[in-house]
Amino acid sequence: MTSIPKQELEYHYTPSRWSHRMGPQQVLESHVKVTSDGTSEAKRCLEVKAGISYGSTDKQKLDVYSRKNSAGKKGSPIFVYIHGGYWQEKVVNRENAGFLAQPLAAAGATVIPIGYELCPDVSLDEIVSEVKKAVCFIIELAKKRQASGVYLCGHSAGAHLAAMMLTDCQDDGELIKGAVLVSGVYDLRPLVKTSVNDALKLTEGDAWRLSPGNVVKDIASRSVDRDILIAVGEHDSPEFHRQSTELEEVC
Repeated sequence: MTSIPKQELEYHYTPSRWSHRMGPQQVLESHVKVTSDGTSEAKRCLEVKAGISYGSTDKQKLDVYSRKNSAGKKGSPIFVYIHGGYWQEKVVNRENAGFLAQPLAAAGATVIPIGYELCPDVSLDEIVSEVKKAVCFIIELAKKRQASGVYLCGHSAGAHLAAMMLTDCQDDGELIKGAVLVSGVYDLRPLVKTSVNDALKLTEGDAWRLSPGNVVKDIASRSVDRDILIAVGEHDSPEFHRQSTELEEVC
């Protein structure tokens, strides 16, 4: 648990305030522009099947990116991307999450960004369940394609969700071969005392129950044969560094 005073938590858990080059609003605008432009370029260069439903709601959809004329190729790995946005930012979504597809597709992977409903329209419990449903849907696709493996990647809130899948999604979980967790929050309890929680509405108990840090030993025991990369930005806040370091020490 953090030792940061309550009055400083807001600052430490606002990633856009830690850039050395831009102000907070410019950081967000730049992030959306870079990811949107990258996604547009990926759609121009790759074969894309967009808006595939894995559930019944508008945001329960995924996109499939692959090299042209290679869609469904047997044996290729599947790389799943889960976007961030503190489980609530509407401008960060599946539709601008294809920005990383080109280099991965060039290396032979099928890339699948997934969407999910956002708080406060749904609870964080429901989001975790939605993402589990999406990953299970993708595992079934992987089995049909005889994929060499499924790799999960998430950024920020997406890293939290990807980490939760390492223990939550155990049906045919052996197909999950690895994970890339980027600048994630793995102990949600500090967020309870910040404005992030205005939309999440978490109690301390909810926050810990929904934290990868609460089940980290289970994650580690189930991930002995998985490759897990935990990354954090050089200029991310000390709290983000602490959270990544604590997860890495166990995993």
